[in-house]
Amino acid sequence: MLRRFLGWTFLALTLSACDLQGLDVYSPVSARDYVRSCARSATDVYCRALLPTLAAVSGPVTVLAPNLGDDERAALLGRLLAEKGLSTEAFLRDEAAKAAFARANIFAVDRLTSGLHRTLDGQPHQVRCALEGQRVPPLEVCSMDNLSGMNHLQPGSGSVYATLAPGADALPFFRF
Repeated sequence: MLRRFLGWTFLALTLSACDLQGLDVYSPVSARDYVRSCARSATDVYCRALLPTLAAVSGPVTVLAPNLGDDERAALLGRLLAEKGLSTEAFLRDEAAKAAFARANIFAVDRLTSGLHRTLDGQPHQVRCALEGQRVPPLEVCSMDNLSGMNHLQPGSGSVYATLAPGADALPFFRF
């Protein structure tokens, strides 16, 4: 009995010492909050690169975030950076490169709708959105050029579209 009590006490103390943003149970309340949360990971280069641009942009934002883990996102971004002759470390020190990447993957709208939208870098992207599934509420899936994604935030707090690439060799984010 004492072992069980001590076990539960230890678990309660351990969990009470945790920062909820470091656990998977944390639900971001806005697009900026999502990026701040994922940027806390030591391996998430993708979100860390978005942070400075998001801090400088006011108003609503929609962020594209590959529907992958931190390491997978970093590897794909690393592949793009290698094509540009940049290492991940050099990229994270290069404010202009981070800003160019971020502007290519952020829209200045609360959420995407069908039509033509421009990312912060001014590039036009054809967007098509449709409701899918039998869930209540139904999921809205948007296609942005060759990417597709679902918004995982509540309306009114910006959007984070978890994106997928059309194939194994394609990137799940826009090039810069």
